[in-house]
Formats: sequence, structure tokens, C-alpha cells
Amino acid sequence: MPLDSLDFDPGLVAEKLRPLAGQPLVLGLSGGGDSLALLLIAAEWAKRSNTPLVPVIIDHGLRADSADDARFAADQADRAGFPARIVCWSGDKPQTGIQAAARQFRLHTFTAIAAQLGAQTVLLGHTQDDQAETLWMRLQSGGDGDALSVMGERSPLPLWPDGRGISLMRPLLDARRARLRQWLVSKRQSWLDDPSNENAAFTRVRNRQTLMRLEDEGFDIDRLAGLADALRSERLQKQRRAGQIFQQSATLQPWGGVHLQRHQILSAPSDIGEYVIDAARAAVSGDPAPRRDSAQRLRAALAAQNPATVAGVALTRHTEDWFLVRDPGAVTGRADNSAQLDLRKRVADNLIWDGRLAVRDVNTDITLLGKAYPAGLSSSDLDHVPAIARPGLPLLHDARGGFSVPGLTIGSGKDGRWLADELVCRNLFGDQPPAGFRTQLREQTAQGSH
Repeated sequence: MPLDSLDFDPGLVAEKLRPLAGQPLVLGLSGGGDSLALLLIAAEWAKRSNTPLVPVIIDHGLRADSADDARFAADQADRAGFPARIVCWSGDKPQTGIQAAARQFRLHTFTAIAAQLGAQTVLLGHTQDDQAETLWMRLQSGGDGDALSVMGERSPLPLWPDGRGISLMRPLLDARRARLRQWLVSKRQSWLDDPSNENAAFTRVRNRQTLMRLEDEGFDIDRLAGLADALRSERLQKQRRAGQIFQQSATLQPWGGVHLQRHQILSAPSDIGEYVIDAARAAVSGDPAPRRDSAQRLRAALAAQNPATVAGVALTRHTEDWFLVRDPGAVTGRADNSAQLDLRKRVADNLIWDGRLAVRDVNTDITLLGKAYPAGLSSSDLDHVPAIARPGLPLLHDARGGFSVPGLTIGSGKDGRWLADELVCRNLFGDQPPAGFRTQLREQTAQGSH
């Protein structure tokens, strides 16, 4: 495809950034052509809009000259007027899965720096070529429509709960890599070419080389990327329908479970019903990542009216109703409470317990309710909670010797808040739920107490 036919307008990229004006932004910078183009465009826009911008460079330490590359990238950031932070990946590296491990390190680094700055958005230089390459890889691995819808222009940072409230934005996702480099040449701007991008030992590199050969023979990469866009649009339509069904058929309980209207879920098309059940699983488990295989198993169990334990949650029947609850065995991993420290994670000003409960006082002691209830709490207080869920309920202890069970004891809302509404929204809609959806979930949670 001739470069002249590849349109690229930096002004359109800047326009995408306009809603972010004034808020701190993190920008992932490698010194390669894609991230460097993003830096130059974002820097010019940030100066005009008085927006704080912090480029972040990761020195993975995987090549002898990686430090030199990091300094080159930092020099470019200095010239653009926004000094960069260089973070080194030190210590032992895994012998296999190095690219996946490096990606995790980058995500954790972006998360930590965004939290320090109070930034809610991390800018990344993914291009249309990256979109096509990812789709090609997933086609080969037999991915379904959800897997093939690949990247969106915005998505939640895929770490929970660490990345809570932080989004990834890809302003160059509709730009071709070759056109970006042509634009850099017109600006008399050099960039780095990472030798690892030519290493055929990596699956992504082999796929990139295959697509380059196919394009030389007339294969239309634009149409391949367009397929990803179409599949993502179809997925979003299904998820919005699933959100409507969720509001009609699932009620978040104040103590952390989800009440399911079996008939309504099973009356929906099977894929929509699986979205609903997966959102409920996310709310109960503290894991917002889509798990369609688990949702399929849970839907089959619900259809057969069989209790089931899947992916850290339990499907159970209680007083003729069906509930999805946290599997107590998945909370501790063993019978005693000594594993509870593993469930506590400090995120911003909150303590996040089990990925699903935000506790304001980070020094709060948390154990499991177990079977021996503390004085002041009787079994009758738990009549509306399925028996399988009761031992795994969190018991919050204060400095005065008092206790609370979030959602069950009076005043417990002051101590902790279930994140079920956030987990449902993130599972179904990423970081862009429909207007009012989360508010309606909160209202339904209050109704669920009755």
C-alpha cells in the first residue's frame, strides 16, 4: 500500500485528548516510532491546554544497550518539554514468558506512578497494525467473537484492585505504523528500532512478519483491523443488552452475594445470559476479568438446578431462591484465618479486602466470621444469607473491641463498602458504563437488604 494513501492527521489525535485537559496524564514512552509520535503530539497539546504530562520509560534490562535506549527516549521527552521518569526492571527475569512478564511490570509501574500523580489515564502508542496483529494471533488460537474484538481506544488498566479508577487510552489506534514514521521523517525526528521486534522467537514478531508479507501481496490490513472494530461494536451491543437483563434478574445483596432470577436469566439468549452470570461472578469473586468459560458452566448448572462451585464462587439455593456467593474455601485457601493477610491490599486511601470490599481504615483487623459468631450476632441475623456463604463473611474488628459484618450489622457501612457495583460495571462495560447504570445497581443493593 503506498504511504501516500495512508492518512494521518495529528490534529485528530489532539482532539481525542481534549476531554482530558487539565488532569495529570501518564504516557508510556519507549523511544520507538509509535510512542515517540504520541509524545510529540501529546506534548504540543499539553502545553496549549496546560495539562500535566509525565512520560514513563521502562528499561527492561534485557539488552546490553537498553540503558542507552532509555536515555535516548528521555532526551526526546526533555526536548518536548516534559521530563520523563526512567524505571528499571531489575532482578531475576523468567526463563519463559518474558514478554508477558515485561508487560506485567510495565502495567504495575504505570499504576504506581499514576497513583502518585493522581492520574486517571495512561496514554499508550498502540496502532492499527497492533490491532491487526492481535486479531491475527487470536484467530490462529481459535478465539471467539469476544477475543477477536481485541483492543478498544479506552479500556480499564487490567490490574485489579491496584488499577482501580485508571484507564488506558490509545489515541493512535486508527493510525498505521508506516504513516506515523513518515510523519516523524517530515518532522526530522529520529526514533529507535528495537531489535527484539525482529526476533522470530516471539509469536507476535512472527505474526507481524507474516502480515507484512501478506500485505505486500495485496492483503488489506485495514479491513482486518476493521473486523476487530465490527466485532467490538457487536460485543458492546450484547453487553448493553446484558446490562438491562442484569438489572431485571440480578440483585446485589448488602452482604456481598447476588440474588438471581433463574427464569429471566435462562429466558435470555444463552450468550446474553452468560454475560449476566459472568457479571454476577465478578461482583461476588472480586475478579472483574471476563471468564466466559466459567459463566457457561454456571449457566448450565443454573439450568439444571444443580448447586455448583466455579471460579471462586458458589451457586446455591436458599429458601427457594438462587444465589451466587463467595466460596469460603476460595477466600482462605485453608481452614484457619491465618491466610487473611494475603487478602489485604492497600490501594490509595483504602484497604481492599478480597478484591471486593473497600475498608476506610487501613489498620482494620479482618477475620472470617466462621461458625462461632461473636457476642451480639446470632444465627437469626443471618437467616437471609445462604448457609454456604456465612463462614466466609468478613468480620471487621475495631480498636475498641467492637466488630461489624459489612451489610449485616448496624452502622457497618461506615467501616466498609462492597465494590460489587464497580466490579459489575467493569466486567460488562470496562470503564464506560451507561449513564445511571451504577447508580441503579446501588439502589438495587439497598432493596436487596429486604
